[in-house]
Amino acid sequence: MDRESSFAPSTPSYGTSISSYGAPTTNNGASTMSGIPSSSMSIDPSQGAVQGPSQASSATVRGNPMRQAVRTEKAPPPLPFFEQAIICQGMVYCSGQVGVSPVTKQLVDGGVGDRTAQALNNLSAVLEAAGSSLRNVVECNVFLTDMTNFAAMNRVYDTFFERPKPCRTCVAVKELPLKTDVELKCIAHL
Repeated sequence: MDRESSFAPSTPSYGTSISSYGAPTTNNGASTMSGIPSSSMSIDPSQGAVQGPSQASSATVRGNPMRQAVRTEKAPPPLPFFEQAIICQGMVYCSGQVGVSPVTKQLVDGGVGDRTAQALNNLSAVLEAAGSSLRNVVECNVFLTDMTNFAAMNRVYDTFFERPKPCRTCVAVKELPLKTDVELKCIAHL
């Protein structure tokens, strides 16, 4: 095999199923690669998503793992530049969430604690759509515009996670989207 053909993308045809490990499957759902489970999802390229709980769009390139985009209406919609989350190799990588209500599409009223709670509720909804939960979070990153809000954010944050708590970084930033005071993002396993 020459070098170019070994890196050629493996693009499924419309209606093809791809297993959760990126392996093409046959009509009966059996994996075409031995030893790889055949849990599969049907791709709808016109929608860019797989319909189902995780509503994931898929792309597979030989040698690279399959990535699935997660979308749910139970969290604010993402801008067109990114997804709410990506599932890759058994992990869920969530984009940052701010304290925006998925119903009103506005920042929730109140203080940093209220917006921390809403952001964590949004992350919880995205994780659930991916088939995970806040219990599976292994790392969380918190961004505050004012470190004097650290204690108020922590009081609320602490109520969302059981022991062992996820690893965490909290940093001060100059500004956040929508002029909010807190943003959170996380990584969880399925």
